[in-house]
Amino acid sequence: MMDPRTRALHALARLRKTEADQAQAALAQALADERTASGTVDACRARIESERVAATGDITLAEAFRDWLPIGREAVERAQEALNAARRASGQARAAMIRANAALKAAQAIVDKRQEEENEIRARREQAEIDDLSRRNSMTLT
Repeated sequence: MMDPRTRALHALARLRKTEADQAQAALAQALADERTASGTVDACRARIESERVAATGDITLAEAFRDWLPIGREAVERAQEALNAARRASGQARAAMIRANAALKAAQAIVDKRQEEENEIRARREQAEIDDLSRRNSMTLT
C-alpha cells in the first residue's frame, strides 16, 4: 500500500506525462501546419513561373501576365507571412514540449527516489524482523 505522499507523486507524474503527450501532439500539428504553409508558398511561386512560361511568345498573354503579376506576388507574400507565423508557432510548440518533457523527467526522478526510499525502509524493517526472530530463536535454544 502506498502512502499519501507516494500516491500524490504518482499522480503528479501522470499529470506531467499527459502534459508532455499534449505538447508532443501540439508540436506535431504545428509542424504539419508549417509544411502546409510551405507548400502554399511553393504553389504560389510555381503558379507565377507557369504563368510566365505560358505568356512567353504571346503579346496578349504577356500583357495579361504583367497585369496579373502584382496579384501573384501579393499571394506569395501572404503565403510567406503565413509560413513565417507557422514557423514561429512550431518554435513555440517545440519549446513547450521541451519544458513539458523536462517537467516529466523531474517528476519521474522524484517518484523513483521516493520508491527507492520506500524500498530501503521496507528492507530495513524486514532485516530488523529477521534479526529479532534470530535473537528470539537463539534465546530459546540456550
